[in-house]
Amino acid sequence: METKKFLSAAIILLVAFVFSSCSKEDSNVVSWNGTSTNTSSETPDVSENGENPDESTLSLDNDNPSNLGYIYLQSNDASLNSVLVYKQNNNGTLTLQSTVSSGGNGSGGGLGNQGAITTNKNEKWLFAVNAGSNSVSSFRILNSGNINLAHTIMTGGIRPVSVTSHNRIIYVVNAGSDNISGFRVGNGGSLTAIAGSVQSLSSTGSGAAQISFAPNGDYLYVTEKATNKITIFPVNNNGVAGAGSSISSTGQTPFGFELARDKYLVVSNAAGGAPGLSSTTSYNGVNTGNLSPVNGAVGNNQAAACWVAITKHGRFAFVTNTASDNISSYYISLNGGLYLIQAAIASGDAPTEIIVADDNKFVYALNSASHTISSYRRTLLGNLNLIGTTTGLPNSATGIAAVK
Repeated sequence: METKKFLSAAIILLVAFVFSSCSKEDSNVVSWNGTSTNTSSETPDVSENGENPDESTLSLDNDNPSNLGYIYLQSNDASLNSVLVYKQNNNGTLTLQSTVSSGGNGSGGGLGNQGAITTNKNEKWLFAVNAGSNSVSSFRILNSGNINLAHTIMTGGIRPVSVTSHNRIIYVVNAGSDNISGFRVGNGGSLTAIAGSVQSLSSTGSGAAQISFAPNGDYLYVTEKATNKITIFPVNNNGVAGAGSSISSTGQTPFGFELARDKYLVVSNAAGGAPGLSSTTSYNGVNTGNLSPVNGAVGNNQAAACWVAITKHGRFAFVTNTASDNISSYYISLNGGLYLIQAAIASGDAPTEIIVADDNKFVYALNSASHTISSYRRTLLGNLNLIGTTTGLPNSATGIAAVK
């Protein structure tokens, strides 16, 4: 009870000093002080009456955290793709533990994507795309955090850039051939193509960025940068995807996305990299396949908002702004509304991939220009404190995942 009272008091004091306004596509403004010209009169209560679980996490062993989690990324090397395993130290910094070949080749350069690596945490599997050899690989995650390669299989398309997992099914989006394809995961990690699962995106040259299952596994979502669309595929009980349908994105150049509160899709809008025009949109209807924006495209006045990470309980989103060299944070309200908290948290050079660790206390961002990982400790109200930098990453490194 005392902890809740302390958190509520601290949050109220901090809110009094925070005033970040969010520009939207309809030119309405939602201010953090609650003043709004939007049709929605909601004033967000970030404390959630002292019950915000993502804030409460920060009060638990905050001075001496014990973290035994692992962070994974891939080299994306054109000659031999590998997965790099980093151990979280007790202070949140990272130490390289091992490097494991994927059995395929990377592209040797940027993929313009999110989700090159994903995990099935319940069954301890990790999956990674091999963009240079048109394949996808499965790995067993050991108790030590290390991984063993299980199987590598062709994806049935060209230039796979993103992979998603639900139960014993994975799907890949192939950006070079503008299609998706599904695979069943066997007991030993073997991958078997699902007959009838190959489906086309909305058009050729769609610029696919990411694929992900809905929380209930009934739908797949793909962001298309070039068409400004989000394409939706129904998935039947046998794991077979049906033909897709598309909606227009609320915000230009939809890129990365993550799920929040198990029912909202939070999508970054890179706006073609134009200075000051980046935004983020929250959509409801994620478990029914009927996406609709909650409160428009919420601007952050930054450039090239591309990658998204969500806290464990879905209350905060962190978005990397690659061309602005910083990170923005948003609060996600009970009804899915987005509210900009921090527009520009200083980061490394050209931050791309970002993830919240499973401990929910630390955040890691991959910096593509300096080939480093910035380690952050989460603080109240969606802020981040830089605590360390990991150097020596492969120049073409991409994808990031976490397991504890």
